[in-house]
Amino acid sequence: MSPHGFFGKVLIVDLSRGRIENHSLPPAIYRQVLGGYGLGARLLYDWMPPHADPLGPDNVLGFIPGLLTGAGVLFGGRFMVVGKSPLTGGWGDANCGGHFGPVLRSAGLDGLFFTGVSEEPVYLVIDGDEVALKDASHLWGLETVETEQRLKEDVGRGAEVVSIGPAGESRSLIAAMITDGGRAAARSGLAAVMGAKRLKAVVVRGRERLPIRDKEALTRLSREYGRIFQRDPSPLSPLLFRLTKTLAPLLRLLRIKPSGPVDAIIHLYRKYGTSGATALTTEVGDAPIWNWRGVAARDFPLSRSVRISDEAVIEHKLRSYGCRYCPVRCGGIVGVDGGSSGAVEEAHKPEYETLAAFGPLLLNDDLEAIVKINTLCDRFGLDTISTGVTVAFAIECAEHGLIDGALGDGLTLSWGNAEAIVELVGRIARRDGIGDVLADGVKRAAERIGGGAEDFAMHAGGQELPMHDARYEPALGLAYVVDATPGRHNTANSGFLDSPGFRHVLEAKGLSSSGRYAYHKKGRELALINRYLQVVNCAGLCMFSLMMGRPPVREWLNAATGWELSLQELLRIGHRVQVLRHLFNLREGIGVGDISLPSRASGRSPLDKGPLRGVSLDMEAMKRDYFQAMGYSEDGAPTRDLLDSLGLTGIAPGGSPHSAL
Repeated sequence: MSPHGFFGKVLIVDLSRGRIENHSLPPAIYRQVLGGYGLGARLLYDWMPPHADPLGPDNVLGFIPGLLTGAGVLFGGRFMVVGKSPLTGGWGDANCGGHFGPVLRSAGLDGLFFTGVSEEPVYLVIDGDEVALKDASHLWGLETVETEQRLKEDVGRGAEVVSIGPAGESRSLIAAMITDGGRAAARSGLAAVMGAKRLKAVVVRGRERLPIRDKEALTRLSREYGRIFQRDPSPLSPLLFRLTKTLAPLLRLLRIKPSGPVDAIIHLYRKYGTSGATALTTEVGDAPIWNWRGVAARDFPLSRSVRISDEAVIEHKLRSYGCRYCPVRCGGIVGVDGGSSGAVEEAHKPEYETLAAFGPLLLNDDLEAIVKINTLCDRFGLDTISTGVTVAFAIECAEHGLIDGALGDGLTLSWGNAEAIVELVGRIARRDGIGDVLADGVKRAAERIGGGAEDFAMHAGGQELPMHDARYEPALGLAYVVDATPGRHNTANSGFLDSPGFRHVLEAKGLSSSGRYAYHKKGRELALINRYLQVVNCAGLCMFSLMMGRPPVREWLNAATGWELSLQELLRIGHRVQVLRHLFNLREGIGVGDISLPSRASGRSPLDKGPLRGVSLDMEAMKRDYFQAMGYSEDGAPTRDLLDSLGLTGIAPGGSPHSAL
């Protein structure tokens, strides 16, 4: 019987030898780990030797759509990039939207993997029957937008491109891969791996249809779920949003987490994207202030945060943008005059993480400067989160005299100095002067600068922390240190605990969410959320779908494949994927409990004011609860009984690329 829901084929490109091979996968592997980084973790554990140099030839770099990517289901347009992270030294992955993932799937592939290192810059083209490595010397040094435009012109209509810019070429460990002119696979430093392999871009145009077992059921399920996006928004939705923002100071004082009905959430995302939450999250304590040492009401009040939020942002919107199969289209294309920062005619709208990283984190409320910075990061290929955290680190170093005029090349770094911030981002992108010191992130910059600079470096295991304060949501603080990709908010986001798309999982387990600071329960909550989010990610779905009704994830998977997965089996798959990611790290010498948060992020030196006043996280209690919920030993290692129960007893201890599964 032919497979359904997958092609059973990946492409392996050996850049050292210029060799391209099709590689067949057994159908059982898909039911074991689905697609996306689940498939990546299973394959890379076998294909990569332990302790491979992340920037060397033995690192395997994979581009993998989710199992439902390209199947036509709502929100089903994601792909993931995997490999060993040069930033953390362990498992690395990055999640991206846009249009590249579905087009890669339409090339008849479930994944694309690169080994080796090319002697000269190359790009890979997949266009129907043509699969070839081509000279990229004329593209090397170009920004991502120009690279994408040239390759699309060369290949023709329907082609999609993912590429690196000058930052990735120079192996900046905070570099990002860019597609669609502004959608980024940004975390884990994997764009530096692409640069080290001298792989400038991948361009794909496909013509194959994904084999679906029950197309009628898949279409019906999507139609039924899609009805909530076809309804006119309630007249109360805009009013509710304005009221919530107006009451933000009261929510802050009462330590209440804002929420709302599905209609209001859809309205918020459709109109503003994630930029709609910037002022609110800043006010209630979710967004870190002043490199994690500040308090919004005192240091970045609502009167300033509204300048880089919701209405202020969409005032510059030229048109909406949406990823493939998205019914919300939360993105946008903007343009600004730019003032002293320079004009931006057209660029992607900055989203929450970018606005917060270059806003309250730096005490900066210059929106036009943030749009300019976002454009620089997209064009040069930089992770906006890591770059913002690195700029905050540099400013605080300058404040304490660790970066003087000579080291800073005459650049005056100070909080809220928008002109200097824009200039510093440009220098980081080009590895120019002080930018070269900072281009590999805060951990390595602190080691280079010394003198106590590590106190200002906000990272977990080498990965810069995202724009969600662990003191506001303790389970996220736990995720920052126990996930296989530390310092990340989107692989175990506890903010989805009460979401419509996750509520049925809680109900099936007979659980309810606990109080925010009930540390003894946070581990089991995180473990459960994590299992389901692994499934969502490996299916290739946007995690924001969980905020908007209940996407029929299990039903979609069953209709596409012909399987009869129960919710319990689905959660077991998610558990297996998380354990596989941890096993990769353990083999590299990184224990699940080895990573810690900076003292500011955990509240070891509690704030004296604001909604997070006096909060000091009990990280050890949360870790113990998480290890128990995951089936790990007291020191955070998967037990033999757990591996047996997940069917991972015979997992290979390692091997060379292209080894048999």
